[in-house]
Amino acid sequence: MYIFLIGCGVPFAISLLFPIAVKTCIPSSTKPTRWIQNCPPFSVFMLSAFPIAMGIFAVTIFSLKNVNGIDVFAVKTFGTAFLLYGSIIALLLMCGLASVIALHDFTSRPVGPYILKRPMADEAFQLEKELRDGAKTGNVRRRRRTRPKRRGVQATPRSPESTSKVRRYQSLVQLKTLGEIRKHGNLVAAAYLGIGWIGLMCCVFYFWYVAVLVLSNQKLPDGTISKLLAVFILLITWFPMRVHMDWYQNYFHNRDWLKQSNGFWLGIVLAAASLVFVIFITKPEAIAIVCAVVNALVLLFVGLAGKFKPEWLRAVAEALQSMPFLYFVGAYVIFLFVTIAIGIRILNT
Repeated sequence: MYIFLIGCGVPFAISLLFPIAVKTCIPSSTKPTRWIQNCPPFSVFMLSAFPIAMGIFAVTIFSLKNVNGIDVFAVKTFGTAFLLYGSIIALLLMCGLASVIALHDFTSRPVGPYILKRPMADEAFQLEKELRDGAKTGNVRRRRRTRPKRRGVQATPRSPESTSKVRRYQSLVQLKTLGEIRKHGNLVAAAYLGIGWIGLMCCVFYFWYVAVLVLSNQKLPDGTISKLLAVFILLITWFPMRVHMDWYQNYFHNRDWLKQSNGFWLGIVLAAASLVFVIFITKPEAIAIVCAVVNALVLLFVGLAGKFKPEWLRAVAEALQSMPFLYFVGAYVIFLFVTIAIGIRILNT
């Protein structure tokens, strides 16, 4: 039990830095509690699902090592030292890539005025209030209209004054470099970046750990798969919370907030790949069937979309071509690990 308490308590204590920083750094006149309430990935997920997942994961790791002799850093797990060193290099590569992506996810999009030092924070909070109030007023007016909706009608364009406010606000709440973060960011920005980075590193390690179990063809004891599935289920609760946070922070000034969240979409790829590995551990004999069904479904979707909804395929193509190369490399590394695992597991069956 003490392993669970340590594995759960350490990330919980670290995650407490975010709400404490928000309450400490943000003026009471701006209602700092609303940022705690509307940033559930940090105020809910990191203080509930994530530490519990890490506690279960820590117990699983120590149990497999001490009771069953499965040590992912031991040569006997892989059979040769070459494979062990290769897996460690792969882990370091993924951690380095994930670190760059975590920073890019913060710097590539507007976040919120709560990350800024004064006096920039004062101006940003004032602009945020004006833009948010304007968005609420516009929504009320649209709901009161009695005219029937017509398909394809574009949203009402912003006035020049509103457009200039949006641009100014976005320029304030987007810190594009480490230098800008150090110069204009406050303790909340540091907590946001640090906690987000730690969470991503733990997710990457979970992905790598499960992948090692698959690649080394381990026979797991009863209950282990249930624990790994529980960790996975807890970790993916991050996605709906991240969607809400991004919506709250961006809907009133950026209509394309979800499409531009590259880190969110890459996280979905990582989660899907982790699920594939967990399924392979659960049903190792069904790998070929799973792969064949997935490929058939993808081909069916492409064929039907090309016939009846070609705009869906265009949207996918445009999203791919507009994706930053960094995220493309991240998706490629994840896909590479999954395909290697599939190949090696099939060879061992």
